[in-house]
Amino acid sequence: MRANVKPLTHWLIYRGYSVRFKERSPQAVTGVFTTAEGPVEFSYDPETMVVHLPTERITINQYGWELNKETSTT
Repeated sequence: MRANVKPLTHWLIYRGYSVRFKERSPQAVTGVFTTAEGPVEFSYDPETMVVHLPTERITINQYGWELNKETSTT
């Protein structure tokens, strides 16, 4: 069974990013976004719909809208 990446795909479209997936399992999705600033590694938890970026953690809903954004300085 593959992970549901539809919410993540909507989020990517809203932001204007392209994506290259590395792994797509029911527990985790990993890959690289291509942004205007350059490539960004990410992981996505399809169960909780949380996108993990190097300096941010973004919770999205089933339509790809951002519900919560946490920024880390580490």
